[in-house]
Amino acid sequence: MAKLDYSKIFIKETCPTSIGGQAVMDGVMMQGPERTAIAMRLPSGELYLKTKLKKEQPKAMKYPFIRGIIAFAMSLVNGMSTLMESADILEKYAPEEYAEEEGRFEKWVNGRFGERAAWNILMSASLIFAIVISIALFVIFPTWVVNFLGKWVENAIVLNLIEGVLRILIFIGYILLIRKMEEIETLFRYHGAEHKTIHCYENNLEMTPENAQQFYTLHPRCGTSFLMFVLIISLLLFSLLGWPNLALRIISRLVLIPVIAGISYELLKWAGRSDGRLVRILSYPGLMLQKLTTAEPTNEQLEVAILSLKAVLVDKDFPVIDGFVDKDGNMIGDTFWKPGSEVMSKKLPEEDIEEEEENGEEGINKAIEFLNELDSEGYTIVETGDEEGVSLAQGIADHFQEEAKQRSLKKRFTNDITTIENALQWGQAALSMIENGKNEARIILSYATGLTQAEIIAHSKELMKEDDFEEYERRIQDRLTGTPLQYITGVQDFMGIPIRVNRNVLIPRLDTEVVVEEALKIIEQKGWAHPDVLDMCTGSGAIGVSIAVRSPESIVTMTDISEEALKTAMNNAGLNEVNRKCVFLLGDMFDALPPDREYDMIICNPPYIESGEIDRLSIEVRENEPRLALDGGKDGLDFYRKIAMDAGAHLRTGGVLVMEIGYDQAGSVKRILGKAKTFTDIHKIRDLAGLDRAIIAERI
Repeated sequence: MAKLDYSKIFIKETCPTSIGGQAVMDGVMMQGPERTAIAMRLPSGELYLKTKLKKEQPKAMKYPFIRGIIAFAMSLVNGMSTLMESADILEKYAPEEYAEEEGRFEKWVNGRFGERAAWNILMSASLIFAIVISIALFVIFPTWVVNFLGKWVENAIVLNLIEGVLRILIFIGYILLIRKMEEIETLFRYHGAEHKTIHCYENNLEMTPENAQQFYTLHPRCGTSFLMFVLIISLLLFSLLGWPNLALRIISRLVLIPVIAGISYELLKWAGRSDGRLVRILSYPGLMLQKLTTAEPTNEQLEVAILSLKAVLVDKDFPVIDGFVDKDGNMIGDTFWKPGSEVMSKKLPEEDIEEEEENGEEGINKAIEFLNELDSEGYTIVETGDEEGVSLAQGIADHFQEEAKQRSLKKRFTNDITTIENALQWGQAALSMIENGKNEARIILSYATGLTQAEIIAHSKELMKEDDFEEYERRIQDRLTGTPLQYITGVQDFMGIPIRVNRNVLIPRLDTEVVVEEALKIIEQKGWAHPDVLDMCTGSGAIGVSIAVRSPESIVTMTDISEEALKTAMNNAGLNEVNRKCVFLLGDMFDALPPDREYDMIICNPPYIESGEIDRLSIEVRENEPRLALDGGKDGLDFYRKIAMDAGAHLRTGGVLVMEIGYDQAGSVKRILGKAKTFTDIHKIRDLAGLDRAIIAERI
């Protein structure tokens, strides 16, 4: 078994949160401070998202140990309820093989109490059944088995220890047995996706499958670790109680379950926010058990976990969602169904609905009209006069009401009472599903109005100009459809200077600043009087312009195959007043250079994404940034091979080659440079996240 790298689990720079989660059928449930979200990928490949506001926690949750008892009880109820809810969604939307015919008992309960009450009754029965089986298997059975050893072993502590070890072995054996089932294996993969996503969020990284994949599937705050704490603490605590008769032992174990839960909960919270040797020792058994209850997820499963996590980070005023969405959480139409029949999807009518029509009988009548329209278009639907039909109509009426509410919200900001403050609030609500959406709405407002952040606050009660609001609204809509913020505002800060960007160039990343910082260190260490630097594949010119700004004696040549990209680089050199120190050459890599031209340093951030991976990138990247600047060929290494072959002819002896790389490409790029036999001292540089980010090599 590979040694566990604790630094990737107990990360000192991490920001512990109260975010928690649970794997469900074909998806992940995440729980935030104010709401929960279930995100699922249905067998059809469609994404389904259901969010709801959390109930206010009991006041007793403020008190240590007592909160553990309450949390234990709530986790049992909520965990079972969430699993059944995900199964219910699958039953409604999945193919026929997922639908199960109602049993006689279920039909009787439905007919006797109604569907909603029947669901609650069946959920309660399932929970009680699960608790009874768990008590029988993990509490009564071990102490009953060890009872027979009392004839040969008289030491009470030894008997209790044997019972505790047996209980742990039964639990591990149970997990090993069920994980062989295909459905459980999928569940465990989503469990791993949940952990990786929370790690990604707690480490302030952009929540993408690629970023999340770098983390372990283990997390110190996992419920599996909680169960292991329960088993270990029960082993130690029961050892102090002696070895009374079987009935008293069973009663004592049941009575002490709340006490053990309270202690275990406090240990789990401590483990989630600490990084000491003792915490690692105590957490080790739980982490080992998580290796059995988690599995490595696919990128698609991580997308589901990320969708679920983002859905609980929105403002409390953001409306709940229950329907099909894209991977960014945007609703795809409105969905209506009859329980037990095929799915029907149709957009609600666009015409305005007056507020007085939204409630009561008139709202239901409006919804019934909509149902009749569906019926006339060939949809299978219940009769609108029966109980189910009225219930369905009421549900659709609620949709009409919510849609009208959203239209009303929008109208608040398109008439005479449009204030800067209200516009900002609307924009922040619209972008609340986007990470850092509040701040982005403020930045877009500043861009649309020309006001600084301070001026936005000072003039918050003033009316906006109509054309300013129209510009603001259009840019907010652009952001909602996946346009990166930097393309909306046209600028990105890089190395402390402004860099203009557009769709002809990549958006400069924070990771690339590490590459530039390393290049500047090398220039200083080498002591070159007038460094001659080549920035190849310059794009926006962010690298070359930054070096020209920070190293005033440098002469920087910037090349690119794209004429539009080179124009952008020229504009950025002028913007930062270094254009007199820069040379711009159009051409494909080294073809842009005179054959005998040599430099002290060649720095390059080439395309390095594998061709097959580009369509899996986030919508912001794949649909907006130029593919020419992303595609590094089948294995992502085409440009490094060309650089290794030709860079030696354009570097002076002792000159330095600096290249940005993908986080998993260091070994491959070092081998490519080694084969060229032109370079020495080939080594890698890591970024602030500890990932491989650059390769440095010196010309022999």
